[in-house]
Amino acid sequence: MSLRLAVLAMLDVEPGSGYALLRRFQNSVGFFWQTTHQQLYKELHGLHAEGLVDCLEVEQDGKPDKKVYSLNAAGGAELDRLLAEAANPGKIRDPLLVKVFAGRRLPPDAVKAELLRHRALHEQTLATYRGLMQSFEMVPAERRERYFYPLQTLRLGVLYEQAWLQWCSDVLADIAKRPV
Repeated sequence: MSLRLAVLAMLDVEPGSGYALLRRFQNSVGFFWQTTHQQLYKELHGLHAEGLVDCLEVEQDGKPDKKVYSLNAAGGAELDRLLAEAANPGKIRDPLLVKVFAGRRLPPDAVKAELLRHRALHEQTLATYRGLMQSFEMVPAERRERYFYPLQTLRLGVLYEQAWLQWCSDVLADIAKRPV
């Protein structure tokens, strides 16, 4: 996947300023595709220069003008082209899994401490996802329809975090059963 595809897909759902897109990115696509604000703005400028998105400057009282980007017909065609390409499954790259794999070289308490630290982080992520799911239920029906497919990615995020937490509990229980 490319940042180009992610930005075009986000603009297909709803136009927005660079700042608004970054916020939406962080609370949606950003859970499974990372970017920085510099990369996002560079991509927006590039898409605009290529004629794939329109940019409307909106005056703001006491602030610099805001640029609101929207997907145009050429951008929609590019999005369709990118979506037609096969998506290869991503590979897991998790440093914790390497540590667990090599865990025999660590004291069991060190492995447990690292698992507990990560468990807390995954519990926090799961809480965030569940909060987003609850917020989504409050969204007006018309907007909710536009977010039907993004919601499906959030559902997978919830399932992933639940599975990760179950795995972590299982590993911690198995470590506790091992002779010292």
